[in-house]
Amino acid sequence: MTDPQAMREGELWGRRAAQRAALGAKMSTPAWKTAIERTGITTNTTVLDLACGSGEFCALATEAGAHATGIDASHNMIELARQAAPDAEFHVRTLERLPWQDNTFDVVTAFNALFFAADPEEAFAEAVRVSKDYVVVCDWHPDHPSDIVTVGWAVRGPSGRRRAETPEPSEKLTIDIPQEHPDEATMLRAFLSTGGYQPFIESEGEESVAAKIRAATEPFRMPDGSYRLTNKYLMSIFRKNEIPRK
Repeated sequence: MTDPQAMREGELWGRRAAQRAALGAKMSTPAWKTAIERTGITTNTTVLDLACGSGEFCALATEAGAHATGIDASHNMIELARQAAPDAEFHVRTLERLPWQDNTFDVVTAFNALFFAADPEEAFAEAVRVSKDYVVVCDWHPDHPSDIVTVGWAVRGPSGRRRAETPEPSEKLTIDIPQEHPDEATMLRAFLSTGGYQPFIESEGEESVAAKIRAATEPFRMPDGSYRLTNKYLMSIFRKNEIPRK
């Protein structure tokens, strides 16, 4: 892996990988379950998960009987993924220029993944190339503000990442992705574990970043001291034979 941007992202997300896996990784479970249902992942389905993180989706796919493969730019995340889904296959790789032949996987998934690529359109094209049938792309919903994104903008400003420009999908779904934390300490640990906050922790110090997160999350604090954040994904499901050829 030689892409400097991907190497940097992998290093940032790997710094607190175990903390992220424990406190935030399973947030996407509603989307994972929907993808399995809508694409018919079952016994002997071959699945590739892009930017697989700590491997929880691959674990769900293997529980459904699939042969799952995951890739991620973070060595630490891949180590956790191998523990979470010991029957799956994992590789440290970037999203572009995938090493597999055309039509290798029945289903290729990208949950909040393509915007990590230096070229999101190339990453999508590669996902389509190695897919036999389905490509599932999930991003933060552009038309429904998500509280996690709202906090990120307040604390860090715009990320500078962009979603891939894709053809019209075969199906679009809005997926609710709620997140709850029992107390302030847990909430802070969850936010501070994400890769996007690491450069600001480097430059400003953890306590300064934590103070900004406390202020930005105050609207989501409940009377009992817990936190409830409302988030939505836009899931786009593509069928390979329905994607216009260039």
